[in-house]
Amino acid sequence: MASHAHGGDEWADIFLSAALEPETWDKALRAMATATGSRHGQLIGFGEGAAPFNWISDIDDSIIAKSAAIDQSAPDLNFRVAADGLADNPTVVHEAHYDIARKSLRADDYLDLCSDFDIFDGCQTRLMAGREGMIGLALLRDSKDGRTTEEQRALFARIAGHADTAVRLQRAIEQQGFALLAGTFEAMDRACWLLDGSGRVGGMTPRAEALLFNSRIRLSDGWLSSERPDETRAMVRAIRVALEPPGRAGDPVALSDDEGGVAIMLECYPLPVQPWSLPFSPRAIMIARVGTPTGRHVQMLTRTFRLTPAEADIAIRLATGQSRSAIAAARGVTADTLKVQLRSIYEKTGCNRESQLVRIVGMMSH
Repeated sequence: MASHAHGGDEWADIFLSAALEPETWDKALRAMATATGSRHGQLIGFGEGAAPFNWISDIDDSIIAKSAAIDQSAPDLNFRVAADGLADNPTVVHEAHYDIARKSLRADDYLDLCSDFDIFDGCQTRLMAGREGMIGLALLRDSKDGRTTEEQRALFARIAGHADTAVRLQRAIEQQGFALLAGTFEAMDRACWLLDGSGRVGGMTPRAEALLFNSRIRLSDGWLSSERPDETRAMVRAIRVALEPPGRAGDPVALSDDEGGVAIMLECYPLPVQPWSLPFSPRAIMIARVGTPTGRHVQMLTRTFRLTPAEADIAIRLATGQSRSAIAAARGVTADTLKVQLRSIYEKTGCNRESQLVRIVGMMSH
């Protein structure tokens, strides 16, 4: 039986280091495996709408590709997932539960994988579960290790508490990247949505937020979509291409202006991914390039607020995400002239903030 090589404070330090220096996750998982007399330690994430990952210490790298070929989240394929779903389970699920779950599998794909890598035994616990998927911690044991003992499972449960804290801390750190990047793109006056590893929006610039009021683009449970199903499908395809390895720019998505709206071109690009990063950091960016205002929209604003055609054009451009510098360049005026025209627009529409103007123009576009 393996000795308890680390005290509680040492485990806290090991997993704190993993959260702050993610490249040390392998060291933490290996230490956990050694202390519990197990061949491998594992941190795994998967689930509907989640960005999957699978970190296993001291194992042949080919297991990752072979695991990816199997729907690991399916309980009728993966006995570990099935065991997790059994009624009245303890916090730590182990071999006794695996024995029950194996009886109801519809295929041997995952069993064959376990046989190839000699990882039938072990135990596991959930660290996080929700709309972002499930993240679990596990011990994977070979035939020499045998089944886990009650003492080993108790140690694993204590270690899991520190791993849970580390995952949540790393998640918080990674999500800070959305605010930092959004601030950068805001300074560049661009309409951008930042996407996490699952494709959900984790941050956006004010210009991008304006487009949610003034175009067919919508946010549905964190996902970018359009009022038109075909445009939504095109967005999903572009995002998938950017997120799936090796990651490349997806095909541009054009939102037409045949109903009087402003034409928009959406482009999705992958962002650099650091090794050992969890799926909570910014992984891709969707950039909107807004076209020119339509005559129908300009006429509505001139009639309603008595704006001049030039002022109506400026109001629409501003509300649909174009920067002031881009508007001035498109209209061939100086920044000072544009400021004078904006003051007139605010006075005629009764607005005192850009966000109010965005909402007013947006309501009139539908």
